[in-house]
Amino acid sequence: MPSTVEAETRPADSRASTDDGGGCRWRPSMTTGRSPRNWLLIAVVVALCTTAVGTGVVAGLDAQGRPNLSPYVSDNEVTPGSETTIEVDISNDGTFIDGNEADRSAVTTARDVVVKLRAPNSPISVNTNAVALGEITEAGSPKTAAFDVTVPKGVDPGTTDFRVTLDYSYTSKAQNVDSGVPITINQEQIDTETETVPIRVTDDARFEVTELDSNLRVGEEGEITGQLENIGRDDARNAEVSFAPDSETVVALESNVAVGDIEAGETAPFSIPVEVTSEAEAVPKRFDLPVTFRDTNGIRQSDDDPEFRVDIGSQRDAFLIEPVDSSIEAGGSRALDIEVTNNLDEPVSDIEGKLFADDPLDSSNDETFTTELDPGETTTVTVDLSAASGATIKNYPASMDFRYTDADGDSKLTDSYRLAVSVTEPTDDGGGLPVVPLLLVVLVVAGGAFLWRRKGGEIGDFGGLRDN
Repeated sequence: MPSTVEAETRPADSRASTDDGGGCRWRPSMTTGRSPRNWLLIAVVVALCTTAVGTGVVAGLDAQGRPNLSPYVSDNEVTPGSETTIEVDISNDGTFIDGNEADRSAVTTARDVVVKLRAPNSPISVNTNAVALGEITEAGSPKTAAFDVTVPKGVDPGTTDFRVTLDYSYTSKAQNVDSGVPITINQEQIDTETETVPIRVTDDARFEVTELDSNLRVGEEGEITGQLENIGRDDARNAEVSFAPDSETVVALESNVAVGDIEAGETAPFSIPVEVTSEAEAVPKRFDLPVTFRDTNGIRQSDDDPEFRVDIGSQRDAFLIEPVDSSIEAGGSRALDIEVTNNLDEPVSDIEGKLFADDPLDSSNDETFTTELDPGETTTVTVDLSAASGATIKNYPASMDFRYTDADGDSKLTDSYRLAVSVTEPTDDGGGLPVVPLLLVVLVVAGGAFLWRRKGGEIGDFGGLRDN
């Protein structure tokens, strides 16, 4: 049964190998203080190699070499006052020293690769400690280690070297020998490499959102307004903000809004029209606001960092309604006056109202029309209302809705607004004679009696008509 013997030495150096004269190379340790067990292991390897000379190397694994790792940062620019990610690509351009070309991957592959990134003598902070990448081969694509970094606002522009440390293991020599029993000999190495990569702190224009304000509400159109401040050291020309929320309930009515030129340290106002659908939640929302601009050389640049948060207000009624007097006698009818107030932040026009009333209430004229209402303005509309004579004395529900045209010319229909109508007892006349006619009769009788008494009380002289 084949056996495998591994000899571990550190550090690795492909040029420090020793040939025993029979074609079996091995690498002695450069580390002092090795334990007796390790020395014994190396002695066994040497003995096996010596034995292999007598019997010959069997066909199969035969390679000597090492990996050659190189770090590279393709996007090496960072901006002051930002939190960003630096991605370090690690490639492997292995070195094959001797053996069968077909076996080169056995000695050029780096295993257990761990990458560290540090910024010595720099105010930039690297927040990621280490990134494990596992195995990196010659034939495979480079692997990427991502590091989160914080760049303070006051960092001076320029280029600084970041230190990249690579820890890994590999097999420097792999060979099959046969000394009666087939044996595979592997010489394992552990290595640490340190290289530098340049990181550039730019002085480009960059932006922050300040003085933010919004009037967004569920079910309404509104605006997000604010100031765009250039906190970089270069001027920006033809700046434009892009608002493309990843939401089905918050819709940008204009996705790209021109802001104009913004010199370093200056601000410029922006305003973005937005619609919030009725399905939205009344919660705070965070949005990105990327900025594109041209730098001082006329080259198109972008800053994807600006962001802001707004509060979405709860849904509100477009109109407030209040009956002037909502009582009606059972069996009676009357004109019902209703005060209507525009509760929106914009003028509305062509306001058509309609009253809905169920039995025992009814209306022979249930529609109203108002030409226009400014925000907060109130008008009084009138509808007819009647109550059946047999209606129970209590409150009954009625409702009213409105179709109107908003400031953008869009026709909208409100929800129904409920109001209570109080049916009261009819006025009781007692079933007697009418009061006014009765008083007239009393006055006539009294006057006649007065004249009769004055003439002596004779019936024939009633009313002064007696003949002399």
